[in-house]
Amino acid sequence: MKRIIAIMLAALFTLGAGVCAFAMDEGDARVVLGADLTEEQKADAIAYFEAPPETQLITVTNKDERQYFEGKLPDAKLGHVALSSIYIEATAPGSGLDITTHNINFVTSDMYANALISAGITDARIKIWAPRPISGTAALTGIYKAYENMTGEYLDSYAKDLGIEELIATGELAEYIGSKEALSIIGDVKKILDETRTMDDAAVKEKIRGIGEEYGVTLTDDQVSKIFTLARMFEGLSPEEIQQRLVNMANAAQKAQSFGEMVESVIKTIGDFIKTIGDFFSNVWNNWFGGGEN
Repeated sequence: MKRIIAIMLAALFTLGAGVCAFAMDEGDARVVLGADLTEEQKADAIAYFEAPPETQLITVTNKDERQYFEGKLPDAKLGHVALSSIYIEATAPGSGLDITTHNINFVTSDMYANALISAGITDARIKIWAPRPISGTAALTGIYKAYENMTGEYLDSYAKDLGIEELIATGELAEYIGSKEALSIIGDVKKILDETRTMDDAAVKEKIRGIGEEYGVTLTDDQVSKIFTLARMFEGLSPEEIQQRLVNMANAAQKAQSFGEMVESVIKTIGDFIKTIGDFFSNVWNNWFGGGEN
């Protein structure tokens, strides 16, 4: 059985190898400092990161942050200064994300991880620091900026927006019901994307309310709307991007606590992937040739 699972995982990783147009070089690292830190705070951040002296430094500004978040989060959360800072180091393919935070009170490590995976960043060690408790939204902007600097390529704008929307939806929901439940609800919505893709808007929103009720939560109209927007964005991913997300799921399955959980997760991943790709090519055929008997 272990040999079978190893072959299945190897197949998934082989498929995924050609998906990303660019990647970070293992061991490459950047420090991204908030533009409004004092010199003393910058020194504190670098000390926390334990970054090698030769690590390249980049700056992130509140303007950079607002480019992604303005109009989507309350102004109080965005503020007018950039303080949260990050260290990112590329790790071996398949190693996953290792994220730690200090003085971040809106975004948890798991929320950062989910948002980054959605944006296409999957293998890195990341430390996020702030001089006092703050939301940490500038940190995600900083990670995007560092990734693009390290690879020499821009992240896909749709993927970046998807990561931002997931961070906002999960973060705001977590303030209402707690981070564990928020992550679970968003995770359950992701699991039914092949189903919601064929449903009208009202039906999808009802489905989202139902998922909330399974966790004993009555979602507000605004919360349902944000999760709905996120679901529709996930549905817009290309087959290649869906494939990459499934490879990341296989990574997570490898790290499952029990072997049985790993087997079940990988098998479901492969089944969902085949169905999604099959649906995609069916739609392409219908669009090109009119479908039906012809």
